[in-house]
Amino acid sequence: MKHNIPRTPFSTRLSDSCRETELRIRNILSGPKKRPPLPLIILIAALCLFCGNLVSCHVTKPPEAPVIVMETQYYDRYDNLVEIPALALPAGTENEAVDSINAALNTLREEYAFAQHSIAGDNKCLFYPSTTDRHLNLLFFEDYFKTDLNTGHVFSLVYDLKEGTVVSTQDALALAGLNEKGLLEQVDGLVQARLDLSSQELGFPLALHNLTLEGFRIRADGQPVFYLTGREDDADDSLRDGVSGADQLYIWEDRAVTIYDQYGLSTPLVPAEETDQLDPPLWNQWYFAGEKPKNGYSPAPVSSQSAADLRFTLLGERTFTDAETGLVLDIGRVTETVTSTPDFTARPARFAYLDLDQDGTEEAVVWLITEEGDPALAFLVLRWQEGGQVYSYTRFPRSFQKLKQDGVFQFSSSAAEFGAGFARFIPNQRGSGPDQWVTEILLKQERVNGDWEHLVWYYAGAPVSEADFNILYQEQDTKVDVVWHSFDLETIERVIS
Repeated sequence: MKHNIPRTPFSTRLSDSCRETELRIRNILSGPKKRPPLPLIILIAALCLFCGNLVSCHVTKPPEAPVIVMETQYYDRYDNLVEIPALALPAGTENEAVDSINAALNTLREEYAFAQHSIAGDNKCLFYPSTTDRHLNLLFFEDYFKTDLNTGHVFSLVYDLKEGTVVSTQDALALAGLNEKGLLEQVDGLVQARLDLSSQELGFPLALHNLTLEGFRIRADGQPVFYLTGREDDADDSLRDGVSGADQLYIWEDRAVTIYDQYGLSTPLVPAEETDQLDPPLWNQWYFAGEKPKNGYSPAPVSSQSAADLRFTLLGERTFTDAETGLVLDIGRVTETVTSTPDFTARPARFAYLDLDQDGTEEAVVWLITEEGDPALAFLVLRWQEGGQVYSYTRFPRSFQKLKQDGVFQFSSSAAEFGAGFARFIPNQRGSGPDQWVTEILLKQERVNGDWEHLVWYYAGAPVSEADFNILYQEQDTKVDVVWHSFDLETIERVIS
């Protein structure tokens, strides 16, 4: 009887070849094969791991980090302050992101070329670098000579040290879990809450206008800080002429908003502990330490012709032109700058020589009295203008009093309305003729709609409380007065050389 052996996965059929069957039986009976020695296995595994690490290091190695090189670092005594760096890579290294940053820095350098070796003051490009493990932040505070209470601005460039790329505004917003619309709405809400409180005190609504995101930096913890500008003014455009608004520079950080003191620059834009310390020191390093530039101020050129022309004008050796009437006069005819009536005669009693508008060129301020005994009839400001012409501007005591060495003066129209300000001269729109005198209001107390019982107070165009106003006004009042010299030949020649 023939028996069929059932198939099972645990069995293996024998080969039809006798030779193959014999080899398989011998292999089974000989027992297990010896494995390679343990040290050899460990060595092979280590070699494999080492090779893997080599490949991994090659892939994740960060790009060469750029270094900051200060190409432009200029400070002069007219408050022209310009700091613009470049980024440098090791020789033979290239990076498109670094190239694009340097191109932007070169454009910025061209914008501020006029401020160097110029008598036009108050132009600033202040550099705040801050480096973290991941990011290189290049932040700039920009400000130009002001003809209104306009704001400073922020320009920023941020480089990712790990990726070797430029960080975009959208990337920074994503780190904060926001988009631009959400950020603007958040800042507007926080600022408006403060303005609403001021509106209750003032009796009319205030609002934030033209809110704009200008720049950012990224802190060591990976969170962004945003810089924005906006104007605080009347809520109703039709009332805009009734209140002097002011532009502001806001700092958003950790979902809170603060106002940067852009007018007084009393604090650094970036905290000192987060700012890179360079050598030679940057403005933020020496200014807030109460020091001066390491290599001193650069003496911006001052026109010797302006001093000579003013001296000759005071001595009566050349004429000047009244900016309001166009009359060509000399120092012996100063009465005609005050009045056309023959009832009295004005004459110079004293003079001051100072840079009244802080533009780098001094003006002469002549104190006029009358023969009848008026101790302060008027003040005649003699100003040299580019092109060699001297123009006169007449100011009366109510609008020009207690002149300080820095050019700040006080004014008043009544017991309830008074303040402090400084002079600025706006170029003539016709291209020729005298520049226009503009009094920039620094501090002001005024009535609301003529109501003597309802007063408001302003500092740099922004509403302040009465207590703060009084403190700020006292600070201006106690400044050092300008030096008044006797109006005589010897003194004029000694003071104006």
